[in-house]
Amino acid sequence: MKPSAMTTDEMSAITRLHAELEQNGEYEPLIATLVDEPIFEFHPPGGQLRGGDTLRRFYTRFLREFMPLVEETILIGEWATPDACVHEYQLRLRIDGQLENHQLMGSIYGSEDRIGGERLYGGERLMDLMLGEFKSELVPIEGRTQWAIE
Repeated sequence: MKPSAMTTDEMSAITRLHAELEQNGEYEPLIATLVDEPIFEFHPPGGQLRGGDTLRRFYTRFLREFMPLVEETILIGEWATPDACVHEYQLRLRIDGQLENHQLMGSIYGSEDRIGGERLYGGERLMDLMLGEFKSELVPIEGRTQWAIE
């Protein structure tokens, strides 16, 4: 993974665009915000989805099955540097007619002029809903994380 070549404002802008495209279900422009071989981590359960083919399949399912559950997305905070941007959200999901509140934090990392990957933190139920059948495709997180500061 190559380091970010973005400014703080550019990092913030691409992560906000990425989130907007998710919310609007715009698949092709969403995928265009990612590097060719992104890495997404999910905590829990503590595993990764790696590579462009996997993430393209994941986003097809995510937009089709998870995003329709989202009743409201509330951005609580955003913190950005040239290398990464953290978004904290409250998600309100409607499942079987009932409203559920979930907290989500995403650390989104830059690589050159796009998003290289994301580390998502939330409750177990939220991660299960987001991942669906992709939970079985998670690979272990081994060694030092790709984005560790030296």
